[in-house]
Amino acid sequence: MFDGLRKKLSEAVKGFIKREEKTIEKEEAQERRVEEKEKAKEEKPMVKVSLTTKIKGVISSSVSLNDSEIDGFLENIKVPLLESDVSYETTEAFLESLRVSLTEARVDSKNINKEMVALVRKALFNVLAKSGNGVDIVQFVKQRVESGNSPVKILFLGPNGTGKTTTMAKIAYMLKKNGISSVLSASDTFRAAAIEQTEHHANKVGVKAIKGKYGADPASIAFDAIAHAKANSINAVLIDTAGRQETNRNLISEMEKMVRVAKPDLIIFVGESTTGNQLTEQIKEFNKFMKIDGIVLTKLDCDVKGGNAISIAYMTGIPLLFLGTGESYDALVKYTPEFIVDAIMPNN
Repeated sequence: MFDGLRKKLSEAVKGFIKREEKTIEKEEAQERRVEEKEKAKEEKPMVKVSLTTKIKGVISSSVSLNDSEIDGFLENIKVPLLESDVSYETTEAFLESLRVSLTEARVDSKNINKEMVALVRKALFNVLAKSGNGVDIVQFVKQRVESGNSPVKILFLGPNGTGKTTTMAKIAYMLKKNGISSVLSASDTFRAAAIEQTEHHANKVGVKAIKGKYGADPASIAFDAIAHAKANSINAVLIDTAGRQETNRNLISEMEKMVRVAKPDLIIFVGESTTGNQLTEQIKEFNKFMKIDGIVLTKLDCDVKGGNAISIAYMTGIPLLFLGTGESYDALVKYTPEFIVDAIMPNN
């Protein structure tokens, strides 16, 4: 995961640094010759000099970057970001954050590679920070149950084929491992074999699935699942839904009805990372009609580019909760900015 973006960004940074280091050797040699001729001269004060030459590295332990060098460095990494599915707006925000850091930085002339990597990492953190901290689902459910507000209702929505049902089962598995009981609501009554798929996952995970007939009102299935949970002291109800596009107003209206009936405590959008920047627009459109509390980004193991996660965090402002990294029930990684940054620009 993130292989494409990590490789391109690393190559851009390393290529830039390599060119500087070759020039450094020439400039330092020249500087030594000058110093030998002017031994009696006092050491010059530190001045703002070019990273492209870094000639004052012999005189001072750090150097500043001028606008020309900064522009060249930023241009060097702009294309790799755009090629890796980082949206244009997100790329511009990242580059601006990096520009500020580069302008203010005093770069250690003896350790330029480490310092430049640190600045890139800082800019990535700044962009990812816009989405804020997401809810810890396990702790959220536990606290609600302890305060007598159960069952906790979690509704999953998103386009077709993104892995909603599988993600729902993964979260049921995660809750079970933490001593939290749940029931699955098979409220996708339109897609062929959707009910059977929910039942299959429920059996695998070891929880019950509440179902109806194909064509039945999805909201009524959710209502029955909630009633079952109340009657049997089950902690959480995980509600599946039919995949839908944000442009289909009728299906959006149906979803709004489900929200009115089920009154979910959390609404989670499930999207696949390989969709590209289209996913960001889908999330923003869905969020106009119902408040999305968090995002699960699936199929990250299939996404060689990796930039989509950065764009979603920045463009939607909605917290990423989990990253799906495979088909197994424990292949659900809790999202943290550190996970993304370390995957894209390792601190080594």
